[in-house]
Amino acid sequence: MKTIAIIGASNDRSKFGNKAVRAFRQQGYQVFPVNPKEETVEGLPAFKSIAAVPVRPQMISVYLPPAV
Repeated sequence: MKTIAIIGASNDRSKFGNKAVRAFRQQGYQVFPVNPKEETVEGLPAFKSIAAVPVRPQMISVYLPPAV
C-alpha cells in the first residue's frame, strides 16, 4: 500500500492540509496526518510529529504557514 504523511493536516475542510488528506485517501493511500494540536483528522488518528508516525512513509507532503 502507498503511504503518505501529511504534515499540517487540519480538521478545517477549507484548508489545503485537510484537502490533501481527503485527496490522497481517495487515491488509495494510507494517510498519516501530522498535527500536534489535533487528536484526529478526517477520522484518522493524528500524530504529534513525523517521528511519531509508526511507519516510514513513502511520501511526505507539507502544508504549513510560512511563519512555521
